[in-house]
Amino acid sequence: MTPTSEPEPGSSSGERGAMLPDAGAGLAYGTDAMSGPAADPVFAPPVVPASLIPAQPTTPVEGPPPEPTPSIPRRRRPRPKLRLLAALTLIVVGIGGLGWGGFSAAKELTRKANKAEVAAALAKELATRWQRLPAGKIFPATVTYYNSNNDRTVAALVGIAPRTSCKDAVGPSTAQRIDELGCSTMLRATYVSASGTLAATVAIGVMPTPAAAETAWRHLHPMIVSQGLRTVAFSGTITSDFGVAQRGAAGFENDGTYIYLYTAGYTLGIPGAVAQVSPELAQMGSGILTVLETNMAAHGKPCSMKDITC
Repeated sequence: MTPTSEPEPGSSSGERGAMLPDAGAGLAYGTDAMSGPAADPVFAPPVVPASLIPAQPTTPVEGPPPEPTPSIPRRRRPRPKLRLLAALTLIVVGIGGLGWGGFSAAKELTRKANKAEVAAALAKELATRWQRLPAGKIFPATVTYYNSNNDRTVAALVGIAPRTSCKDAVGPSTAQRIDELGCSTMLRATYVSASGTLAATVAIGVMPTPAAAETAWRHLHPMIVSQGLRTVAFSGTITSDFGVAQRGAAGFENDGTYIYLYTAGYTLGIPGAVAQVSPELAQMGSGILTVLETNMAAHGKPCSMKDITC
């Protein structure tokens, strides 16, 4: 038999089965290709012409069955009850989240202020106090101080000047230094001694920060009389002759965000050079500044103050 060639991979199923031998060729020479040698060659069956033998149909050997196409499982639509339950669950979770957020916000709004927050609120209140206090509170009608003999005496308010810029209230070199540090506003008033012979113009300068006020004090202390605060005279009063030429003493202090200045001299027109020999001018000026500082910085418990909510 001629060996049958192996089919090439990928050929059709009709070419995959082995070809069967011819029906007559297997029996011709006493050898049955299917069953082995013949039992008796004498009684060999007659040779029948192949043309008279009906052709045997060849049954193709079928290949393995095709792999089944995987089926896509159909997605079940959620039942109405399940969908309703899921929606209600989401609503409950959302309400719970809003409730917790609202609770947290309410707790934050109603909690007590801590020490740092109270201190910050107090510092802000003091720094802006000059904008809210009446002028009569900043500059009281009378001020008690101690003179050079350590005796209590009183200075009386003559008048309060409109607020002005820092550079317009002091000498040029002083104005440049405090202007660079952010001095924005100067509040001024003039007092006279109980005898009426001494006068002092005092002022409060508004600085942006306590550090700026401290730096100004270091740069300007001690205050030079000729470059210090300018006098403010009020016509028709005992201070009408109290001018720049009468300045005999000057001083400078700082507290918080404020700087405090004074210049003092005689009301009788005595030149400043002569007035410098009197210690009463410095006692009067510094005594008034002490009272102004106390009024601007005085406070009780922060949480009990009108402008602070704890």
